[in-house]
Amino acid sequence: MSQRHFLAIAAILFTFAAIQAWGAGFALYENSSRGTAICGAFVARADDASALFYNPSGITQLEGRHITNGINTYTGLVDIHYPGGGMEAVKDKTWIVPNFYLSQQVTDKIWVGLGAFAPFGLGNEYEENWFGRYNMYSAEISCMEINPNIAIKVNDSFSLSFGMSRQTFAIISKRKLSPKNVVIEGLRLGNKDMNMSPMPLDDARSYYQQTFADLVDGFSDIDMEVNLEKPGYRFNMSMRYQINEKMSVGFNYRSKVSYSLTGDVQYRNVPDNETLKIYETLYDAKLTANISLPDIYVIGFAYKVNDKLTVEADIVRTYWSRYDKIDYHFQNGVGNRYVPDNPVDEQIVKEPLTDKTEWSDVNCYRFGAEFQVNEQLTARLGYLFDESPLHDDYVDFSLPGNDRHLFTTGFGFKYKKFIIDGHYGLVICIDKDNRPNLNPNAFIDYEWQHRSSQTHQLGFNVSYIF
Repeated sequence: MSQRHFLAIAAILFTFAAIQAWGAGFALYENSSRGTAICGAFVARADDASALFYNPSGITQLEGRHITNGINTYTGLVDIHYPGGGMEAVKDKTWIVPNFYLSQQVTDKIWVGLGAFAPFGLGNEYEENWFGRYNMYSAEISCMEINPNIAIKVNDSFSLSFGMSRQTFAIISKRKLSPKNVVIEGLRLGNKDMNMSPMPLDDARSYYQQTFADLVDGFSDIDMEVNLEKPGYRFNMSMRYQINEKMSVGFNYRSKVSYSLTGDVQYRNVPDNETLKIYETLYDAKLTANISLPDIYVIGFAYKVNDKLTVEADIVRTYWSRYDKIDYHFQNGVGNRYVPDNPVDEQIVKEPLTDKTEWSDVNCYRFGAEFQVNEQLTARLGYLFDESPLHDDYVDFSLPGNDRHLFTTGFGFKYKKFIIDGHYGLVICIDKDNRPNLNPNAFIDYEWQHRSSQTHQLGFNVSYIF
């Protein structure tokens, strides 16, 4: 299966900002149609090939070979209200996220499986010249994961599994830079050629108004695009225990991933003014960024009410505190600080640009029910409540999130060896009033509101039992 960029979202200061997503932070739970129809409350049942995402130890319930392939689509709506009575809606765009799973029974004790899915992602896009363009106007995160597993049936009640994953994580982010802000930042860091020592931000703003405002205020915005990508690796462990014919429990763990992303930054419309020489700082160059993605624990309990109805409740714990900051290292003039007290050959100190996020560890509560209408048709319902990990001091336009509700429904239809699953979901994100962002390079120094955030999900899977 070829790898490709899927969808998605993180943060950019002179680079990116965390992107709007539809899971806690930018995690994606919707990685099969059956699983999504019951809001992911599937870790204790895990009795089809998509168990390779939810709880790989569950594949020991499957005889022979099972395969499933499908997609989930996201169409998001959100309104941003900013000072002066302005409002901007995110561009109407549909994102498509595929999934693929294959399980194979090797012996009566051993199973192997392969999953391909997107555990993180989605994206956001506004009009290029909108009010918040200095924070971002387009951002996508793609995270494709290939995850082989081995599962062992210890006895008729208890199974274990272990897997290793290769992720490909990529970011494409676009924003505008105000020449005014670029010059003020240069004054704050100091300039060796002009023999100007670093100064506090307020002093830099005052000096700009007195010295450069008449010249620079007429310059057009600079366009900036960042492309970053890197593979990473993590492991997963899971177990499933069938307590009796009515009750089962499941557990799944996926480890954190630390990335040192590599790529490039490109600028367009950089002023060619010989006095300021902005082009000596902002020029196309290589770029690296350090980012950590969280480890995730899931535990679930399923109960078979009768021969037709089964219900399940899961709790997901996501350790988003791993995602506490992002460090960016530019191989151009960005981040050069002038330290006049150092020896002459050490007066330019290269500093990373650090974007604080300070996210919190959060829980997601998932509930699902399946009703067997007849031998061919199954009906499904789900609900989840997802806590937001965002820190109130560091919210930006790319991820104007809050706690969210997800309501889902779906069906399964079996015909001979084929199974077709379909689902629909509605995400409702709670409205939020936001205060100014404390990251100076976020360029959000005012209060703003995020309203009417909804996402419509639609998808299907086609499965075959050999």
